Amino acid sequence: MTQTSQENGASNLPTERSVNQPIEQSIQPVPIGEIIQNLSLPHVMVALKTLMSHTGIVKIDTPHLSWEIFIHSGSIAFIEDKSDFLPTITRKLKIQKVQIPPEFLRSLSKKAISSLETYQWLGKIYAQDRENCLVVFKEILLENLLAISLEKKFSLQWQPLNLDRQIILPIWQLPDLEKAIAKVIDQWQTFSHVRHPYQTVQLLDPECKIAQVPLFTQVTNGKCRISEIADRFQQHITRTALKLDKLAENRTVAILPLPLRSTEASLDLEENKESESRLKVMIVDDSPVLLKQFGNLLTSWGYHLILVSDSAKATQQILSDKPDIVFMDINMPNLNGFELIKQIRRQPSLATMPLVLVTSENTITNNFRAKWANCRFLSKPRSSNDIPEFREQVKLILQDFIV
Repeated sequence: MTQTSQENGASNLPTERSVNQPIEQSIQPVPIGEIIQNLSLPHVMVALKTLMSHTGIVKIDTPHLSWEIFIHSGSIAFIEDKSDFLPTITRKLKIQKVQIPPEFLRSLSKKAISSLETYQWLGKIYAQDRENCLVVFKEILLENLLAISLEKKFSLQWQPLNLDRQIILPIWQLPDLEKAIAKVIDQWQTFSHVRHPYQTVQLLDPECKIAQVPLFTQVTNGKCRISEIADRFQQHITRTALKLDKLAENRTVAILPLPLRSTEASLDLEENKESESRLKVMIVDDSPVLLKQFGNLLTSWGYHLILVSDSAKATQQILSDKPDIVFMDINMPNLNGFELIKQIRRQPSLATMPLVLVTSENTITNNFRAKWANCRFLSKPRSSNDIPEFREQVKLILQDFIV
C-alpha cells in the first residue's frame, strides 16, 4: 500500500537526521515517568507539541491499543504500535522488497528488547535501502497517527532519553503530519460501520461474488486488520476502508469492534467476586460475530460469559472453568458440534452437563441427533424477524437448565 505525496499531503516530508545528540538539561514540560490519565486527543497533541524540543519516548495508551512515539529535538522519528509492530514492519518491508536481516527478526521476537534497540535496528535497515524504507516508515507513521486520532480516551507517559549511540532515521515535523492526515480523518469519520484502521473484518455471506476471490476470504476471517487487508490488496487504506464500509452496509461482511487491552478488560477483586456468584454460560463457536452478538445478549441478562473459538480446546476449558451450561455450533473446524459432544460426554464429571446445539441447519436429522446425544437444539435466527423468538427460546432453555 504505497502512499504518494499527493495522497497524504506530505510532500515536504521527511528530513533525515542523525539521532545521536545528547538531550539538553531543560525543564521538562511533562512530568517524567508519571502516567497522566483521562486525556482527550487535543490534550495529547498539545503534550506532544510541548515535548518537541526534547528527546525521548512518549507512551500513549487507550482502552484498545498502546503506542510508543520516538521524539527527537522537535521531530517525530517513529511511532510503534506495541500490539502488532513486528507483523506490520515485516509485511511492509517485504512489499517494498527490502531485505530484512534475520538477526533483526530474532531480536524483535525477544520480549526483552528495548524500544531504543528497535530504533537502532530500524536505522541499520534504513541505511541499506533508504528509498524503500522511507516509503515503509512513512506508511507506518501515518497509519499509526490516523489510528491514534480516531481514539477518544488516552493516558500518556513521558520518558526522556540520553542517546549514546548514533541512530539515523527519517524524521517528521508534527504540524506537517497533522496536515497530512486531516482530510483522511474527516473521511474516516463519515463511515457508517468502519471506525478504526485496526478493526478486523468477518465475512458474513460466503455466497456473494467477492467471496469467490480467495484472497478476500483469507483476509475476512475476523483476524486481519483493515490496515493489513489494504496491504494485502496493495490499496490505499482509506480506499480499502470505504469498500469494506459499503460491504458492511450490504451485510456481506461485519466490521468487528476493537477488543479491549487485557489491562482494560481485567476486573478488580470485587468484580471478580461478583462474577463468581453469577451463573456461567459458555459459548463455543468459530465465528467472532456470533460470539459477540450472542455473548452481548447473555451478558445483558447478567450471566458470566465464557467464549471459546476453538472447539478442540473446549472440553479442557469446560473442565477448567466449570460452566453451568454450554451453547455450541455444529459446523466448526477441528471438531464439529456432535464430535465435541461425544468428547464432553466421555468425561465422567461432564456426563450430565447441560449442552445446547445452536445452528442454522434446523433439520429433522440434526434434531434427532441432538436428542440422542442428550442435549437441546436451538435454531439460529435467519433474519431480524426471527430474533425475538430466538431470545425467548434462549430464556426458556436457561430457565429449564440453570434457573
